[in-house]
Amino acid sequence: NTFGQLSNFQAELRSEGYENVVIIAVGQSVATNFNSNFCANSDLPLVVDIYPDYDIRDAFNGAHKQVVIIDADQNEIGRISLNGGLSSSSESYIRNVIIENYPPESVLGDINADEIVNIQDIILLINMILSQEMNESADVNFDGNVDILDAVVLVNLILQP
Repeated sequence: NTFGQLSNFQAELRSEGYENVVIIAVGQSVATNFNSNFCANSDLPLVVDIYPDYDIRDAFNGAHKQVVIIDADQNEIGRISLNGGLSSSSESYIRNVIIENYPPESVLGDINADEIVNIQDIILLINMILSQEMNESADVNFDGNVDILDAVVLVNLILQP
């Protein structure tokens, strides 16, 4: 059941922080049985393209059993055929396309990238200031410098309730 596998994969992506990823099943069928046949055991949104027109399929250049990955601006950024279902290599391909186009957002002031802004980040920042090291993640006030002003902003971020 390819679409059930895609539904599970969509849940995995969401648990990894890609909450805005939506996999939509597109197909054609008779309206009375499309849900039980085409998208069984799945919570994927389903768009039905009524035979014989296939307008939606035409919009994706006749894609059949393919996952077409589009970005927020509706540009195609990847495509893969799933003739044999969802394999680990196809999961990797899809995941890599998403990661390349939507890198995880960093937390302001999280210099060590542990997703927590705390005293460890202040220590790293102070060491960078003393060694005159430039690190984009340490420039928390976005002035192009890593200096004591960043330390003040970072302390305020930590002290905010």
